[in-house]
Amino acid sequence: MVKRIHPVTRVAKFESVIRRLMNEAMTERPEFPELQGGWLPLVDVYEKDDDIVVEVEVPGLSAREIVISLRLSRIEIRGMKIETPVKAGTRYLRLEREYGKFQRTVPLPCAVDMDGATAYLENGILTVHLKKPKPARERDIIVKIQKNEE
Repeated sequence: MVKRIHPVTRVAKFESVIRRLMNEAMTERPEFPELQGGWLPLVDVYEKDDDIVVEVEVPGLSAREIVISLRLSRIEIRGMKIETPVKAGTRYLRLEREYGKFQRTVPLPCAVDMDGATAYLENGILTVHLKKPKPARERDIIVKIQKNEE
């Protein structure tokens, strides 16, 4: 049996699917707070022997404008970057910096010790050090067998 291929129809269907996906991506979705307006700071996460380090680019922000939350094995960084007021008579030739609310949730490779977290903000880079929990010592435990008293 010969199956006919209609390339024009396939292209139209493909274009329709792409258009639908783009519309979904551009609308606000409660399950993806990162996509709801504002901007997304760039994040690097790396691991050392005893800790996990998260570095976030937040140029122009002060420590009081940033909130860091730890939840199980993820970190959430959110805040607000306020746009500087424009003087009357100013005409932009290029405007690329982003302003507004931001929220970035980053999964971590393991659970962390929430009490051992420290954060520093220097030169527009927020650095968060998260201590890995100490592994439990392996040891043998002898369990006594008791009579079942049912």
